[in-house]
Amino acid sequence: MLGRFNVGNIVAALSVGLGRGIKIDKLKSGIEKVSGVPGRLERIDEGQPFTVIVDYAFEPHAVEKLYETIDEMEHGKIIHVLGSAGGGRDVSRRERLGQLAGKRADSVIVTDEDPYNENPAAIIEAVAIGAEQAGKKRNVDLFTDLERREAIRRAFALAQAGDVVLITGKGSEQAICRVNGRKEKWDDRVVCREELARRDKTVDN
Repeated sequence: MLGRFNVGNIVAALSVGLGRGIKIDKLKSGIEKVSGVPGRLERIDEGQPFTVIVDYAFEPHAVEKLYETIDEMEHGKIIHVLGSAGGGRDVSRRERLGQLAGKRADSVIVTDEDPYNENPAAIIEAVAIGAEQAGKKRNVDLFTDLERREAIRRAFALAQAGDVVLITGKGSEQAICRVNGRKEKWDDRVVCREELARRDKTVDN
């Protein structure tokens, strides 16, 4: 499991267990069986030469913590795919998220997340403007893709050996929420695996 916060979670769990009289060896055995929480700093490993991490984070503070975790890893460039917590939510976070990604990532790809009844292109543009304010340039190290699959595909095409592709906002959620309550079946982790397999075939050919 990645992240200092998981160390805190484990210490808390150990403390509760010891307080309940459970032996340390049994607690250790249980903790060793936990590989992580779906959609939370979840690595997608299909044998690709770069790291792919899927995480639910959509608040600026949570995204900043993700970057702090990545800082502790050996890595090359960071390629960040993000949206902005969906339509009808806190509009002010959109530029803030763009600014954060623009400052911390080497390449930023802004895409659809959960637009609900809002225009997804308008949400994407607000995030992209924030990334521009942080110094990113369109079609150089800042890209916008209305289709989330295309954004993930672009990220994998940009990634080189040792890089980190960070995909945030959805985690293990099973749908993209669209207008009038419509839900489109979706799972970032499934799509990542599909696109990594597609990438491998392209590279092999």
